[in-house]
Amino acid sequence: MTARNWITRLLNRSNKVEQVFYASERDKGDYNNLHVHMLIGTNTDMTYQEVRYGMGNVSVGDYQPIYDSEAVCN
Repeated sequence: MTARNWITRLLNRSNKVEQVFYASERDKGDYNNLHVHMLIGTNTDMTYQEVRYGMGNVSVGDYQPIYDSEAVCN
């Protein structure tokens, strides 16, 4: 699966998601391994289980709700 597939699946399974920004990067220790960071804009809170189910039960390593948009930049 790719990040685009996960996002498409999430958008199709949840009416809470309004926008998604993502970036993928290679691990420092293993250049062949990629991981993805996502910011998911929603119209209401989503639980960890809803996010995980929405993307097809993939592993979600670090789930953290952010309520202050300026906090993302810090």
